[in-house]
Amino acid sequence: MSFTVYDAAIPSSNDALNSLLSILKKGQASPVADKLPSAKLYDDMLPLTFQVHIVCDTVQKMVARTTGAEPQKWENNLRSFDDMYARIAQAQEVLERADKATINDKAFATVPLGIRGKEIQIPSVGYIGAYGLPTIFFHLSMTYAIMRNQGVPLGKSDYLGAFMAQHLPKE
Repeated sequence: MSFTVYDAAIPSSNDALNSLLSILKKGQASPVADKLPSAKLYDDMLPLTFQVHIVCDTVQKMVARTTGAEPQKWENNLRSFDDMYARIAQAQEVLERADKATINDKAFATVPLGIRGKEIQIPSVGYIGAYGLPTIFFHLSMTYAIMRNQGVPLGKSDYLGAFMAQHLPKE
C-alpha cells in the first residue's frame, strides 16, 4: 500500500475541520461565547471568524487547485457560530467530493498560487505541502489560541482529538 498525495491532503484537511468544529463547540458552550466571533489574539490580527473562514476557504481552494477546477469564491461573511458551522459543512462537502484518482494523477501538474500580490505556478504537491496544509493548521491554531486567550477551557486533546480518533482503540 502506498501513501499518496490525496492521503496526505484530504484526510488531514477533514481532521482539521473536525478539530475546528470541536473547538468551536467548546467555545460556544463557554460563558464568553457572545464575544468569541469577533475576538482577536492581538489588535492587528483578524478575528476568530476570519480564522474559520480561511481554514475552510483554503480547504476548498486546495481541492479545486489539485483537481484542475476553478476555486469557488467564498465570502468572508461569517458573523456567528451558526455561520461558522455552516461554512465548515460546506468545506466538508467539498472534501467528500474530492476525487482521489484526479488528485493523485495531477500531483505534479502546476497550479496557481497567489502570494504577496503575485501569482506563481507551483506543482500541486507543493501547493498542498508548502501552502495548503500549513495554512489550514496555522489558522486552526489561531482559532484555538484566540479561544484560549478569551478563557475557553481548551486543552491539547481538544485540538488533536479529531486527528487521533481513528488511531485510538475503541473503548
